[in-house]
Amino acid sequence: MPFNDILDRHQDLNRPIYHYKVLVKGAGFEACEGKVLLFFQKYQLVRFSVITIQKTASLSALHSGFHEELQAAILANQRILRSLIRELQQENVTNLDDLNDLPQGYKTKLLHIITHFLDGFFGIDTFFYNLIEDSHWVSKELQNAMANTPSEFWLLSLDAII
Repeated sequence: MPFNDILDRHQDLNRPIYHYKVLVKGAGFEACEGKVLLFFQKYQLVRFSVITIQKTASLSALHSGFHEELQAAILANQRILRSLIRELQQENVTNLDDLNDLPQGYKTKLLHIITHFLDGFFGIDTFFYNLIEDSHWVSKELQNAMANTPSEFWLLSLDAII
């Protein structure tokens, strides 16, 4: 269903609570939690009234399930991005030449959300966010760093309310 304003996307998604996974580097859970909360406190594009970091659902890279959770979170982002692209294609935007004549409105807002995903801006549609690289993905270099020093990396699970 088309939305009228990018700031009203949460109404169109019809969710009172948003769940996110955030990859962060720090000396333990508490340090990582502080970094994530500071990020959202200073972040201008999305504001939440309440953020709860779920310690029991958060994983250190030392945990045996860490890499599986991380891959699942990245796949969730890929599904979201594919869905947004499909939605734009359903609006008859199928190649780059179509952008030349794109009227301002719903289609450009969809494109805006897609480019935020690609540029690494956290948005309401995000599921996984890599706070270390400001990205929705994880680079090979960071994967290597996590393999070399797993005690420094956490995948935090959080719930947020607009």
